[in-house]
Amino acid sequence: LYHPSKMTSIFSTLVLASIVGLSAAQCGTRGNHPNCASWNRVSNFCTNSAYSLEIRQTYCPTFCANLGCTTTTTTTTAAPGVAAGTDGNANCAKWAADTTNPFCVSTTITTEMKTMFCAKTCEFEITPNADCALYTVTRTAFARGTPSSRTNAPGTVVASGAAAGTTLSRVFANTGCTVKLFTAADAGGDTSKGELETHVGTATEKFFTVQAANNAALSYTCVCV
Repeated sequence: LYHPSKMTSIFSTLVLASIVGLSAAQCGTRGNHPNCASWNRVSNFCTNSAYSLEIRQTYCPTFCANLGCTTTTTTTTAAPGVAAGTDGNANCAKWAADTTNPFCVSTTITTEMKTMFCAKTCEFEITPNADCALYTVTRTAFARGTPSSRTNAPGTVVASGAAAGTTLSRVFANTGCTVKLFTAADAGGDTSKGELETHVGTATEKFFTVQAANNAALSYTCVCV
């Protein structure tokens, strides 16, 4: 006989099983990385949302009890990375393009971890070969625009890359460099006109979030000391 209450119970069980399965889908098969304890002590790795759930499940599946990985694993002694200058994870491009937590420009993920996980994808952010750069969001993709080199003060105006459907998200300013965002595409040589915000790079802080009110800025300057 048909019993609505039983069907509801069965349906609920199936849904719960599906959710659990999806949650555990990324759980690492190689075991916990030997640095899990250190990462968690330094940056609260297990609960730090700057690292996607996928990253945390991949590298510390059972060390972090909050990730939904219930399979018993042993600690791996091998580093997750491969040869120097290459990515240690097939998902690096996906992580780097994440508009919510873009991996390579994260200010809470250490350079050591960026190098270990995604040395190739994050090469510019790990070892910059230019002075300044802007990052944009187009629909669901986060991307770095063409980097620029320093110019003499007050700075040569450079197009920001902002356009219909594309907004500014992050600024990179190397140590000693100043990036200024402007309303106009061409400030006409007078960079005091339409100035929106300024970011100064230091040895410890090089990546900055563009304020939502200014994410349509059309140009910027890059001046370094």
